[in-house]
Amino acid sequence: MVEPLSETALSPLDQIRLAEAEITRKTVAAREDSERSLVDARAQANRLKKQARESGVREGKILYKEIVAQAEEEARAITAHAQNQAADLRQKGYSRMELSVEYAISIILGLDKDRRSDEP
Repeated sequence: MVEPLSETALSPLDQIRLAEAEITRKTVAAREDSERSLVDARAQANRLKKQARESGVREGKILYKEIVAQAEEEARAITAHAQNQAADLRQKGYSRMELSVEYAISIILGLDKDRRSDEP
Protein backbone atom coordinates (compact mmCIF):
# COMPACT_ATOMS: atom_id res chain seq x y z
CA MET A 1 0.00 0.00 0.00
CA VAL A 2 1.22 3.47 -0.89
CA GLU A 3 1.17 6.16 1.75
CA PRO A 4 0.38 9.77 0.80
CA LEU A 5 3.50 11.78 0.64
CA SER A 6 3.90 14.51 3.19
CA GLU A 7 5.11 17.93 2.15
CA THR A 8 8.60 17.07 3.24
CA ALA A 9 8.44 13.91 1.17
CA LEU A 10 7.54 15.90 -1.98
CA SER A 11 10.13 16.36 -4.58
CA PRO A 12 11.76 19.82 -4.75
CA LEU A 13 9.90 20.50 -8.02
CA ASP A 14 6.55 19.67 -6.41
CA GLN A 15 7.42 21.88 -3.42
CA ILE A 16 8.20 24.75 -5.82
CA ARG A 17 4.89 24.16 -7.63
CA LEU A 18 3.00 24.24 -4.33
CA ALA A 19 4.77 27.46 -3.32
CA GLU A 20 4.01 29.00 -6.73
CA ALA A 21 0.34 28.00 -6.43
CA GLU A 22 0.17 29.55 -2.93
CA ILE A 23 1.82 32.78 -4.15
CA THR A 24 -0.54 32.89 -7.15
CA ARG A 25 -3.54 32.44 -4.83
CA LYS A 26 -2.29 35.21 -2.52
CA THR A 27 -1.59 37.47 -5.53
CA VAL A 28 -5.11 36.95 -6.88
CA ALA A 29 -6.60 37.62 -3.44
CA ALA A 30 -4.49 40.78 -3.05
CA ARG A 31 -5.51 41.98 -6.52
CA GLU A 32 -9.20 41.42 -5.70
CA ASP A 33 -8.78 43.27 -2.40
CA SER A 34 -7.07 46.19 -4.13
CA GLU A 35 -9.80 46.34 -6.79
CA ARG A 36 -12.47 46.39 -4.05
CA SER A 37 -10.51 49.13 -2.25
CA LEU A 38 -10.24 51.12 -5.48
CA VAL A 39 -14.00 50.83 -6.12
CA ASP A 40 -14.71 51.89 -2.53
CA ALA A 41 -12.27 54.82 -2.79
CA ARG A 42 -13.87 56.00 -6.03
CA ALA A 43 -17.35 55.78 -4.50
CA GLN A 44 -16.18 57.72 -1.45
CA ALA A 45 -14.51 60.34 -3.67
CA ASN A 46 -17.76 60.73 -5.63
CA ARG A 47 -19.72 61.15 -2.39
CA LEU A 48 -17.24 63.72 -1.11
CA LYS A 49 -17.32 65.65 -4.40
CA LYS A 50 -21.12 65.66 -4.33
CA GLN A 51 -21.15 66.87 -0.72
CA ALA A 52 -18.58 69.56 -1.52
CA ARG A 53 -20.57 70.69 -4.54
CA GLU A 54 -23.79 70.86 -2.51
CA SER A 55 -22.02 72.69 0.30
CA GLY A 56 -20.51 75.14 -2.19
CA VAL A 57 -23.91 75.80 -3.74
CA ARG A 58 -25.45 76.40 -0.30
CA GLU A 59 -22.64 78.73 0.77
CA GLY A 60 -22.77 80.49 -2.59
CA LYS A 61 -26.50 81.11 -2.23
CA ILE A 62 -26.02 82.47 1.29
CA LEU A 63 -23.21 84.75 0.14
CA TYR A 64 -25.26 85.87 -2.86
CA LYS A 65 -28.20 86.75 -0.61
CA GLU A 66 -25.90 88.69 1.71
CA ILE A 67 -24.41 90.63 -1.21
CA VAL A 68 -27.85 91.38 -2.64
CA ALA A 69 -29.13 92.51 0.79
CA GLN A 70 -26.12 94.77 1.22
CA ALA A 71 -26.58 96.22 -2.28
CA GLU A 72 -30.27 96.81 -1.61
CA GLU A 73 -29.43 98.59 1.65
CA GLU A 74 -26.88 100.77 -0.14
CA ALA A 75 -29.43 101.52 -2.85
CA ARG A 76 -31.99 102.52 -0.18
CA ALA A 77 -29.42 104.79 1.47
CA ILE A 78 -28.51 106.41 -1.87
CA THR A 79 -32.20 106.85 -2.73
CA ALA A 80 -32.95 108.40 0.67
CA HIS A 81 -29.99 110.77 0.30
CA ALA A 82 -31.10 111.74 -3.20
CA GLN A 83 -34.65 112.34 -2.00
CA ASN A 84 -33.36 114.56 0.82
CA GLN A 85 -31.23 116.52 -1.63
CA ALA A 86 -34.19 116.89 -3.98
CA ALA A 87 -36.38 118.13 -1.13
CA ASP A 88 -33.70 120.64 -0.12
CA LEU A 89 -33.32 121.86 -3.70
CA ARG A 90 -37.08 122.10 -4.08
CA GLN A 91 -37.32 124.14 -0.87
CA LYS A 92 -34.48 126.42 -1.99
CA GLY A 93 -36.19 126.81 -5.35
CA TYR A 94 -39.44 127.83 -3.70
CA SER A 95 -37.61 130.28 -1.43
CA ARG A 96 -35.71 131.81 -4.30
CA MET A 97 -38.84 131.90 -6.42
CA GLU A 98 -40.61 133.89 -3.70
CA LEU A 99 -37.66 136.28 -3.46
CA SER A 100 -37.53 136.57 -7.25
CA VAL A 101 -41.24 137.33 -7.46
CA GLU A 102 -40.96 139.93 -4.68
CA TYR A 103 -37.97 141.51 -6.40
CA ALA A 104 -39.76 141.58 -9.76
CA ILE A 105 -42.82 143.18 -8.19
CA SER A 106 -40.70 145.79 -6.45
CA ILE A 107 -38.99 146.63 -9.75
CA ILE A 108 -42.31 146.89 -11.55
CA LEU A 109 -43.77 149.08 -8.84
CA GLY A 110 -40.64 151.16 -8.66
CA LEU A 111 -39.90 150.16 -5.13
CA ASP A 112 -36.42 148.90 -5.83
CA LYS A 113 -34.39 150.26 -2.94
CA ASP A 114 -31.06 149.59 -4.62
CA ARG A 115 -31.98 151.63 -7.69
CA ARG A 116 -33.34 154.51 -5.63
CA SER A 117 -30.17 154.81 -3.69
CA ASP A 118 -28.24 155.08 -6.97
CA GLU A 119 -30.57 157.74 -8.35
CA PRO A 120 -29.79 161.46 -7.68
